[in-house]
Amino acid sequence: MFIKIAPMVKVYISDADMAFIQSHSSESFRSSNLPPSEQERAKILADKAIFVRKKLDNDVQYALNRKIRIFRNDTNKKI
Repeated sequence: MFIKIAPMVKVYISDADMAFIQSHSSESFRSSNLPPSEQERAKILADKAIFVRKKLDNDVQYALNRKIRIFRNDTNKKI
């Protein structure tokens, strides 16, 4: 499965990443509200530009990047 960001960039993600994205796509969240394993996943997805982050004084706030397109199946055959 992949996510397309802007017209030129594809980011491939796992099923676990997709479940995390779906569970946190409706509203923004803070890293202090997540367990340590999910904090690391949010950081990695923010590095891939799927989430945007806002650094606060003592915390980091994440929100879903609204410019992404989610494709369920990569049907293009590559030669």
